[in-house]
Amino acid sequence: MTVDAPLTPAQAVLLVAGREFRTQVRSRSFVISLIVTLVLFGGIGLLITIIAGQTSSHSIGLTTATAGLRADLEQAATAQDTALEFRTVDDAGGRAALAADDLDTLLTGEPGAYQLVARDTVDPSVQSVVTAAVQSNTLATALRGAGIDPAQVAAKARVTTSTVEPVDPHRGEQLALAIVGTVLLFFSISGYGQLVASGVVEEKQSRVVELLLATIKPWQLLGGKILGLGGVGLLQLVILGVIGVAGGAVTGLLTVPSAAASLFAMVIVWYLLGFFLFAALYAAVGSTVSRQEELSTLIAPMIMVLVIPFVLAVNLLPRDPRNGFAAVLSFIPFFSQTVMPARYALGVASLWEVALAALLELVAIVVVVRLAGRIYQNSILRTGARVSLREALRG
Repeated sequence: MTVDAPLTPAQAVLLVAGREFRTQVRSRSFVISLIVTLVLFGGIGLLITIIAGQTSSHSIGLTTATAGLRADLEQAATAQDTALEFRTVDDAGGRAALAADDLDTLLTGEPGAYQLVARDTVDPSVQSVVTAAVQSNTLATALRGAGIDPAQVAAKARVTTSTVEPVDPHRGEQLALAIVGTVLLFFSISGYGQLVASGVVEEKQSRVVELLLATIKPWQLLGGKILGLGGVGLLQLVILGVIGVAGGAVTGLLTVPSAAASLFAMVIVWYLLGFFLFAALYAAVGSTVSRQEELSTLIAPMIMVLVIPFVLAVNLLPRDPRNGFAAVLSFIPFFSQTVMPARYALGVASLWEVALAALLELVAIVVVVRLAGRIYQNSILRTGARVSLREALRG
């Protein structure tokens, strides 16, 4: 008769991790989540492509008195990147076309008393073009009356633009990659982090954890659960990334596959860092309650910590990639896992900055894991009323 040798700590952790990984990957929810995510991103990409391929044109009617402004209107429209469609009408016919919704705006009147008419509201872009054209025409007329050539005045007033650094022709693609990477990180870390917490509560509520802790130690169970669920999230990220890069290359949306591959690697690294940081907290919080209903109020603050850098990366960085506030946050743990990859994708963060932020995140992981492990160990077997963090830390 042989007696099985007890599990080593590494074997115990890997055993739990394997069980969590297989259970989740084989579940219907994993497949459905993957399909829904693919359809969602595919739909967003198709919508962006359709919108980008369309140009919004505004029709404007010109009467006999305002037809002379057409050249100025065309020049102002080109300068402001506004598409205008011109029609020659009389005042009465133009107003009838407005009422029948066959015309967007009507420019009528005479010099000094021009009037821009619309059915209900005047489009701001059209109003801006017309204002610039009328001002330019009025100024040119006044200069000619004074014996001055308007072309010479315009040449002296011309301002050229230049940049210290060369303009990146792939700027738009970098922005799209940054947003996609940010969205993937946010949903992966928050989604699988909450899955860790709900799994801990489920095991505690069903008392399965009591059976598991009869053979392995609490930290081994915690470590295995985090590794297993983290692996599931990583698998989903890899599948989405490979399909996304391949689809972008085939459709021509990705003209620089190397940039996409570089960002994909960055997303993987920061997903692992962010997940281990937040998953430990989610597990610790989950161990302090005995019912799923109590969990939502406890994890809400952690969700907000994830939402803040997400909103910042999606709304602020595209307009101002070198924003100082975002640069500082990209080095602070709990924020860096979302902001730093976005700054890197936009080309404003160097590799040494990424490495420094990753090092700080690793230090935070070590501290948080130790605290979370203590809370988990002191709370996981206590059922009934919620265990306060102070009690959990004191043991």
